[in-house]
Amino acid sequence: MERFIIRGIPQLMLFFFIVITIVKPLHLMGQSSVVDSLVTALEKQPLAIDKKLEIYDALVYSLWEEDAEKGIDFGKKGIALAKKHQNNKWLSILYSHTAMSFFYLAQYDSAHFYQDLAFEPASTLSSFKELASAHMNKGSIFKMEDNHPEAIKEYLKSLHLFEKEGNDQGRGMALGNIAHVYLQLRNFKQAEKYLKESEALAIKLNNKEGIGSVAIALTNIYQETDMPKAIEYATRAVEIFHQLGNKYSEAVALSVLGRCYQETGNYQKAAVYTERGLALAKEVGYSNLLAQLYVNLSNVRYYQGNYRESEQLAIEARNLDSANMEIKHNVLLNHIRNNMYLGNLKTAEDYMETYTASIQQFATEEYQESISDLEVKYETEKKQLQIAALEKQRYLYIWLGTAIGGALLIALAFAFARYRLAVNRRKLAEQESRRLEQEKQLVAVQATLDGEAAERTRLAKDLHDGLGGMLSAIKLNLPQVHGDALLEAMDVTRFQTALGMLDDSIQELRRVAHHMMPESLLRHGLKVSLADFCAAIPTANFHYFGNEARLPSKMEIMVYRCIHELVNNALKHANATLINVQLVQDSNRISFTVQDNGSGFDQKTVAEGMGLRNIRQRVEAFQGEMDILSSSQGTEIHVDLEMTKNKNYD
Repeated sequence: MERFIIRGIPQLMLFFFIVITIVKPLHLMGQSSVVDSLVTALEKQPLAIDKKLEIYDALVYSLWEEDAEKGIDFGKKGIALAKKHQNNKWLSILYSHTAMSFFYLAQYDSAHFYQDLAFEPASTLSSFKELASAHMNKGSIFKMEDNHPEAIKEYLKSLHLFEKEGNDQGRGMALGNIAHVYLQLRNFKQAEKYLKESEALAIKLNNKEGIGSVAIALTNIYQETDMPKAIEYATRAVEIFHQLGNKYSEAVALSVLGRCYQETGNYQKAAVYTERGLALAKEVGYSNLLAQLYVNLSNVRYYQGNYRESEQLAIEARNLDSANMEIKHNVLLNHIRNNMYLGNLKTAEDYMETYTASIQQFATEEYQESISDLEVKYETEKKQLQIAALEKQRYLYIWLGTAIGGALLIALAFAFARYRLAVNRRKLAEQESRRLEQEKQLVAVQATLDGEAAERTRLAKDLHDGLGGMLSAIKLNLPQVHGDALLEAMDVTRFQTALGMLDDSIQELRRVAHHMMPESLLRHGLKVSLADFCAAIPTANFHYFGNEARLPSKMEIMVYRCIHELVNNALKHANATLINVQLVQDSNRISFTVQDNGSGFDQKTVAEGMGLRNIRQRVEAFQGEMDILSSSQGTEIHVDLEMTKNKNYD
């Protein structure tokens, strides 16, 4: 029986770069004896204010693993003391570490709130270290919320500040965090680039914890190309963290090792290592870590054919963490296939609809584009700051290659379901049904547009040939009536007025018929029809660039109707006195822009009207993109369409 393989990097590994971001000492990692000794030291009198604040901070991060809520109480006391004595350094640090306590409790709103408070006191300090750390932690919170563009933005700010400070440890943290984002996006080439830069700095720092972290990161990369090597690195990470007594990190490494064996089909070993990781995760008690391990064990049980236990483990994971997208999608997939094997087809169908909707909402190209733009911006700033010498030193460290590490990196990669073969005919039928449903939706949209175009053509023809012909016949017959009848002077005037109104009516009818479906559009194409349309409007100017090759008829009608609607909107609603229409056409792409100097509107407070919604729907039906930029100086609307995506729209 064929089985699905779920590949990717577990979200729980985000822990590593939080720990290194804060630079948490290994001897203070949640040990009860250490906490007791710190509380005792805090009660001693007299004690300098800086020393008290240092102890409060040590209590916060020493309680992350055992009792984060208690650590928050100590953090709040330290914050109050720092405020009282206007100690901005410790105020910033305590805000950041208290925010991370909320982070480990998965209370992300509170984490954002406290982390934002850390920026103001940090910005008053002569050193950039605290401000850079604040940006680092802010990025980590965004990362856990799967907000990759904002996470990258904060990490690049942190990297820039650490470079100005000359802080190698901080640079390693930032580089590792950036690599982690690329790992989750499965951009392994970029991830490896930043990992190697972070590795060189970790060698200099000789950080064992960092070596284990990077070993896990490399495991996830080698899973794609060299599974034996991936298992070797994962095993090394388990040993390192076990020696250090870091239960959380050991649980992460065991989870990754279990996933490696799962992908090789050795489900017995996969179950053993995943169960060991789950036992450690229960000891440290972090909900996200537990949720990921429950998901991993649910996957293993599914491959072993134990569908009921797999379903129960998936439910446990969902109850612990329903916000994380990776966990959510993995849980939904397990619900679908477990219920199919258990015969609960209606339940499986409901989960399939939820899964499909979630995938469509989450999968967007804007993540990669935003991240690339930010990286380019960072590279430009780096050149302007003339840090060529620092760059040379960084690459020198990479070539030295003596240790692995970076004081922060976790490797968490993400992959939406990759199937090897269909489980059975029922699964194939379900997939085919989903595909047909998507095609049906596209056909429905196209049918609506086709019907609208056909109806406009019919109405234009009826108006022009039917009603227009009748009015013209009336006009021809009326002069004869006039010649045979004896009319008073006043009646003659009225008669002449009626003839004038009839002429105006015929002209207006022809104008309406023309705009509903202009004959020039059908005969000569977009350039001629749009030039005619804009020429009839005194305030409109038309500009055309590119070749004049004819487009598919449906696309020509769609573009003409969109521009017609946008120009009318500018005239009726924006009170524009100048309208520019621009059409650009080449062999692979067509785009158009309508710009006016009207009153504009606030896009944040004013919802799009039916006209704009209809235009957006038309554009999306042709897989195009529409951008709106509006202000008090006017409005500009740009639409871009790729011909390769619309080659079948005849």
